[in-house]
Amino acid sequence: MRGGTELSPMRALALTILVALVASAAFADAPAPPTADPEARYQALLTAAKAAAPNVDWGQLRDAYAARPSFKAFAQSAAKRRMFVAAQASDCKTALPAARAAIEEAYVDADAHLVAAFCEDAAGDAAAAQLDRDIGSGLLHSIQTGDGLSPATAFTPIDVDEEYALMRALGLKVASQALVQQGGHAYDALTADNEKGQRATYYFLVDRVLAAESAALAPGAVSEGGPPSRTP
Repeated sequence: MRGGTELSPMRALALTILVALVASAAFADAPAPPTADPEARYQALLTAAKAAAPNVDWGQLRDAYAARPSFKAFAQSAAKRRMFVAAQASDCKTALPAARAAIEEAYVDADAHLVAAFCEDAAGDAAAAQLDRDIGSGLLHSIQTGDGLSPATAFTPIDVDEEYALMRALGLKVASQALVQQGGHAYDALTADNEKGQRATYYFLVDRVLAAESAALAPGAVSEGGPPSRTP
């Protein structure tokens, strides 16, 4: 080796091992990368979703929304309550701005997108109506992780509102609801009738819904809207 000292094969091997050990120790002592901030992650996904809608992984966006520390699994906002009241009265003059306010609060709210679509259709804004309808349908489809007819094929909501939103979209009228424990998991079992009067029970995996409710009602937590809602 010119211009230096040539290492013997054994010495070169020893030096290589020593460098590897030092690098390994330094890596072990290095702090782990910080966990991504849940709110920042959701906002990044939300920005991307708005740009790509309706071609979005809605399940991922819903999961990110529910992972935020500020997430509440119950307590409908004033805008959403106003939207429902106005929609039931076919008052789109009130329902549309309320729906848009609800979307601004929770972009993953399928009900709000579908009410907005209905009113945008009524106002002759076909493009906006189609987009909101596609978003609402995409959100609801992402809840359907199975056929819902057994605990093994349960739907996966992030809150109770999603359960009833999906049942309405499927044309089902809920007759009763029960909380079922099976295999270490919790399920909302909604017994409902279709338009022909045929009855079936649909299962929703609610482990994280119950966890969010418990966290909101824990001592020291700020709860808005009272106890968990179990009504449509």
